[in-house]
Amino acid sequence: MSTSGRGFTTFSSRPPRIFLTSPSPPPERTLLDLQSEGFETTYVPYPYPAGTPIQQQTDPTKAFTTTLKNLHNTLSFGEDFALIAYGAAASIALHVAQKPLPRLVALIAYYPTVLPSPKFKYPTLMRLAVHLAGDSSPVAKPETCEWKCYLYEGILAGFAEEGRVEFEGVEAGLAFSRTLSVVRSAFKHEPDLERVVEENWRGKYDIDVPEEGSRLAVQSMTNSSPHVTILPTLEGGIGRKNLDEFYREFFIPSLVDDFDIRLVSRTIGVDRVVDEMVVSFTHTDDVDWILPGVPPTDKFVEIPIVSVVAIRGGKLVSEHMYWDQASVLVQVGLLDPKMVPKRMKEDGLKRLPVTGAEAAQQLVEPRQQRYNGLLKEHGLMDALNGVNGS
Repeated sequence: MSTSGRGFTTFSSRPPRIFLTSPSPPPERTLLDLQSEGFETTYVPYPYPAGTPIQQQTDPTKAFTTTLKNLHNTLSFGEDFALIAYGAAASIALHVAQKPLPRLVALIAYYPTVLPSPKFKYPTLMRLAVHLAGDSSPVAKPETCEWKCYLYEGILAGFAEEGRVEFEGVEAGLAFSRTLSVVRSAFKHEPDLERVVEENWRGKYDIDVPEEGSRLAVQSMTNSSPHVTILPTLEGGIGRKNLDEFYREFFIPSLVDDFDIRLVSRTIGVDRVVDEMVVSFTHTDDVDWILPGVPPTDKFVEIPIVSVVAIRGGKLVSEHMYWDQASVLVQVGLLDPKMVPKRMKEDGLKRLPVTGAEAAQQLVEPRQQRYNGLLKEHGLMDALNGVNGS
């Protein structure tokens, strides 16, 4: 994992520093996730946690402002830091950071209760991201803001803190990915995500012995409940033990002799790798994860598949696989596009809107004449006078 950054490798051997602060209890999950990504995380208490009686409070804004302005004094020579703040603490941090804070390279604010002016321009050397809950006030329109702003529609403040009733796992994960992008960019801290995917790929596809392949595939995964979901057939599992069994007993043994994968594109994001590929095989044996329970048909199948691998701390935490199952069923003879229900046929439907191997062929080698065949068959392009594919 590369950890080069401004002043980081030059003056200090410590990992990049991130401070987290919130009126609620410490966001333990976020602290641990950031630690697994190679950051040193420290929780900074907000002066008065939520629920503190008003008579026991003096001026939290003044005290907390002083704390934020002095965070740099806790650093070693040459170190920078990032700050992640929640709720009321985020509001104060956004206000204080309007003037440059020494050594602050990134600020991430989750659902602040007060927002700066949309047109305010923060110091150029500090990266900023604001996560807003759509069902709470204030709400800003991201497209009108000079600072980076993400709006999560229909979500309550607190959505990113596991343990709170407002917690939403999907939006929390999306916000964390965006947060990770900001802090990595600020510290120039870039891990090699492709290495993890390649290790998992070798275990699943390149090793003929199921026990050895499964061991390598699972070895690339986190210890904390990784999951693999093959969406069209709902195959997969949660946890290393279940996934080892799935790969060993069903996935790897399904790779028939002519099974082939052609990688069409690979997109590497902040914590995800998306592969677009064409998979082909002759259905000469059971292929349990694509055609579970279907006896061999000896049909040749060619389908585009998309794999989305999520990575935390250099380990695979999830993989989601997608393809067009209707296309597979057409190619093995289980679905006839001409078998249209009588009522739909009476309404003018000539064939089911599905395709076969031509979809995979079009992905690899786009040709205009392959497009819009279903539109033409139903006469929907007659008025275009030859445009789009004549």
